[in-house]
Amino acid sequence: MHNVYVQDDWKVTPKLTLNLGLRWEYGSPYSEEHNNLSNFVPETVSMLTLTKGYPGSAFIKPYNGGGVYGKTLVNPALGDYAPRVGFAYGVTPAIAVRGGFGTSFVHYTRAGSGDILPINAPNALFVSVIQPASVAAAGYRTVDQGFPPDLATTFSPGTDNITYIPKNTKDSYVESYFLEVQKELAKNTLVDLAYIGNHGLKLQGFLNGNQGNPSLGIANPTNPSAGAGFVRPFPTWGGYVGTTWNYGDITEALNGFYSHYDALQARYEQRFVNGLTLLDSFTWQNSRDNASASLEGNTPSPQDANNLRADYSQSDYNLPVANILSLVYELPFGKGRAYAASANSFVNALIGGWQVSAINTMQGGTPFNLVYTPNAANVVSPQISATYRGANEYRPNVVPGQNVRLCHSGHSCLNRKQSNGTVQYVNWSAFTLPATRDACGNIISPFGNASRNPGRTPNYYSTDLAFNKRFDTGSERLKMEFRAELYNAFNHTNLYLPSSGLSGTLSIATALSNPSGGGAISGTFEPRIVQFGLKVLY
Repeated sequence: MHNVYVQDDWKVTPKLTLNLGLRWEYGSPYSEEHNNLSNFVPETVSMLTLTKGYPGSAFIKPYNGGGVYGKTLVNPALGDYAPRVGFAYGVTPAIAVRGGFGTSFVHYTRAGSGDILPINAPNALFVSVIQPASVAAAGYRTVDQGFPPDLATTFSPGTDNITYIPKNTKDSYVESYFLEVQKELAKNTLVDLAYIGNHGLKLQGFLNGNQGNPSLGIANPTNPSAGAGFVRPFPTWGGYVGTTWNYGDITEALNGFYSHYDALQARYEQRFVNGLTLLDSFTWQNSRDNASASLEGNTPSPQDANNLRADYSQSDYNLPVANILSLVYELPFGKGRAYAASANSFVNALIGGWQVSAINTMQGGTPFNLVYTPNAANVVSPQISATYRGANEYRPNVVPGQNVRLCHSGHSCLNRKQSNGTVQYVNWSAFTLPATRDACGNIISPFGNASRNPGRTPNYYSTDLAFNKRFDTGSERLKMEFRAELYNAFNHTNLYLPSSGLSGTLSIATALSNPSGGGAISGTFEPRIVQFGLKVLY
């Protein structure tokens, strides 16, 4: 990493201050200590490898070159300029207006194996090992026996899912901006109103760079069993498994996703006024993207690599409304307080030194995604099973006029509890499972028209309380404090995410089928928790 920046604060007038800056950043692409890495090259439909001593093969060619590309097989991104500008204007002694704009770059991500080129062939091979269910069955192997000796040692795109980073990948960046008005209502009391926004560009996501494209038809229309599904952009990248040609899937780390966030934020803050410190923060927001996370999350990969715009919907973390109130209150009883200031030691030990604190959280429910498993003939990425490597998130079709949810609050949903203890939250009548073939018997697209993250859980409510009592021991060297804490003090039932996988009989051309399984909630957030503590300081 290398960074160069210039920044200055300019007091234009006694009321107006500007903060101006420009930053240049450089983060090199990943390299490997011994140059054991390989990358896919679309122009030649082959891989280049830096692995020393590798003689080359039909699909993997040695590369010897200099510079950054010669160490990483990815060109450096040298245009990461990040301007920043901010201002603060004192309208009156009690009113201030602030605003700003800034660009921030992301050079490295925590994305598992999806963007790690050293795990490509010839340094590593992806193979499947089927372990028998029974210890007594033939072929069962214990951990100390290791892998079977007959595993594949020769690379074949037809059986090996590789990792690919486009050689001219540009770094992800976020443009952030805000405008804020703050007013002091009284001493130690203020109110704040702000617009906050950001726009993410070239965000990293994972998809199959050689995904089958249903709009181009199947590879062998006269003999479907001889091919492997729909036409691919790189039809020669594959290999035979027996007598059947298997297209090779390519996990592509694509910096081509985007996001948008807008929020109105209001804040009331009171700092130790008559023993009370209080902060209330309210947010009204809308967050949308087509890739909320590249590893964890509801939707780490898209439904269709050829139509990323169809995945643009509410973010995995989109909470339209949130209000969090926190307070700390010193009770006005006992020595040195407004009431019972002259209490004797016994009374003061009972009523003095108490402090109450609370955090109350109220916010909208969490978005959830719904997917299904298509027929094997319709699958467009058969080699990739993990979403963090670009497996397709197939979504169902929507039935117009139907509500996605069967209930809308924790208590009402508990009334729908089933015999197995789960709550059926998703309305099966709101969806149909896509058909496998059309009326003429042709294999058709497995992609449904449901939006990504089509629903959300019930609203979330929780109140945490704490009661502190400080004891006066009569010695400066010895202090005692009692603490009672109640988390989710009112024991509100906050339901967790429903299961995302819908199951059932797939539709046929002449009859649509609703799901018959999935979409049930089987867990909740924490119930009421009470704990006590005694702390001695000496």
